[in-house]
Amino acid sequence: MRDTEETTNMTTDETSSTTRRRIIKAGVAAGAGVGAAAVVATPAAADAGQPVLVGQTNDAGTAETVLVGGSSANPTLLLGGDDPALILVPTPDANIPQELPTGSLAVNQSGDLVIGGKGGAKAYVNTSRWANRTMAVPPQRILDTRAISTYSANILAGSAGVTSGKLNAGKVIHLTVRNVPPAVAEKATAAYVNITVAGTVSAGVLTAYSSSIAKPETSSLNWWGPNQILSNLVEVQLGSYNGNALSFALHVNAATSVIVDVSGLILSAPARSY
Repeated sequence: MRDTEETTNMTTDETSSTTRRRIIKAGVAAGAGVGAAAVVATPAAADAGQPVLVGQTNDAGTAETVLVGGSSANPTLLLGGDDPALILVPTPDANIPQELPTGSLAVNQSGDLVIGGKGGAKAYVNTSRWANRTMAVPPQRILDTRAISTYSANILAGSAGVTSGKLNAGKVIHLTVRNVPPAVAEKATAAYVNITVAGTVSAGVLTAYSSSIAKPETSSLNWWGPNQILSNLVEVQLGSYNGNALSFALHVNAATSVIVDVSGLILSAPARSY
């Protein structure tokens, strides 16, 4: 009878503490004896304040779990192992709010890493999966209208507009950088090209633009009279001409010889070795 009374008179905190100690021991024992394949498929019920069960999936519902502690020498949470120490379950991008507490971390279903940035704004981390990289390449000449046959491998269309070594007024020539490594392998989206005009016959304008769009009313290089030699470094977006990717166009409104040298690429799928 006395034992029964003592058990009955235990406080709620004592009963809860004892229960938790037993759960911890049971969870550790289960986790220590099985591999990752033994993770329970159905999350274990876990009320706020209950311990995490080792070797099992824990579901605390909408309750927040906060870890406090650590120091400059000892982190608050240390993860280790031969396999990935931390795996984030993908969340649909639509379910990740535009405002996230600074320090938040998530991954969407496309594999993009999302953080709570400055001021709690949603931000995407530039990773090699989708970030662009600007890469200088050994300078390579892809066009000189004064010796156009030498560069035929880089010309997709418009060579008929070149006579006597000059691109004639109102004509367009489409070029490709597919022969400039690593434009193809690493999916170049733009190129840095040094464009030179020489032997001009009158004032004029040259426009460089993607082969995928109509000619814009812009100037990449202009000159003001005959017999001039001028150049300009231009960043030009690459497009597609008749199914040929990595291409761009040049238009002149006055006849001139045109020389194009590629000195850099913007890559959408840069190799990890860079």
